[in-house]
Amino acid sequence: MTMITLNYMFKWTTLLIPSTTLLVVNMVGVVAGISYAMNSGYQSWGPLFGKLFFALWLIVHLCPFLKGLMGKQNRMPTIVVVWSILLASIFSLLWVRIDPFTTRVTGPDVQYCGINC
Repeated sequence: MTMITLNYMFKWTTLLIPSTTLLVVNMVGVVAGISYAMNSGYQSWGPLFGKLFFALWLIVHLCPFLKGLMGKQNRMPTIVVVWSILLASIFSLLWVRIDPFTTRVTGPDVQYCGINC
């Protein structure tokens, strides 16, 4: 089996969707993180730098992928754009709903009833 027939047997565009989704989620995350830190004040900038470092590291390493994806026609396949934005939106909404970095207190308030609750 030659490489030409292998190209026609398998749709390569489906392999582009996870990488493009990861790129879009990190770009949205950088913008959302900076805007959250601007609104929250000075104490939120410290934890943001670590998250920004890894998000920007991933974006920089995926830039050659993005340049290769654009190809000679300077356009990306439409199905890749649609699925990537759809998946990035779903993952972002799930992240906001789960919100893993907030503390959830389940129990009585210690200030209200003292140490013997």
